[in-house]
Amino acid sequence: MKIINVLFILSISFCYSQTAEYDKLTKKSSYKLYITKTGDSLKVGDSLRIGIPTSDLGFVHISQGGQRVANWLSEKKVKIDKLKTYGETKNGFKMYAQFKGYGLLPVLIDYETALDVGEIKNSKAKLTRKEAISKLEEAKKLLNLEVINKIEYDKIKTKLTPIILE
Repeated sequence: MKIINVLFILSISFCYSQTAEYDKLTKKSSYKLYITKTGDSLKVGDSLRIGIPTSDLGFVHISQGGQRVANWLSEKKVKIDKLKTYGETKNGFKMYAQFKGYGLLPVLIDYETALDVGEIKNSKAKLTRKEAISKLEEAKKLLNLEVINKIEYDKIKTKLTPIILE
């Protein structure tokens, strides 16, 4: 009986790989951690915020049961239940983040594509130079409107300057 339990545990650990990296997706599998193309990490249990659909018919890169997810999911926060790769050797593999949706079927997010087009937002993602400039400009306007004080503005500026100067 002990041998059967040990074999069962080993088979689960081999089937459920630990880490996947963007340019190194070579098989259909499940993972606990994913290193994105920007170098950020995404793991089971992380939260994502759903963004804005890229079509009037719903989300193009977020689906449930092969159908587009409806627009009402916009701006909802979801928790990742699984990270899975789908695809084939000939055309390559993509990482999908999965979460419990409405109904019985899970919702799948084509992670990299949905992030690129704004259908999801990763709160842990690093700011781009453009985003940092935009945030600093907004802070300057708030300072000029006397909504924030000089000390608050300087803190924001200190945080964003290295990103802008990269």
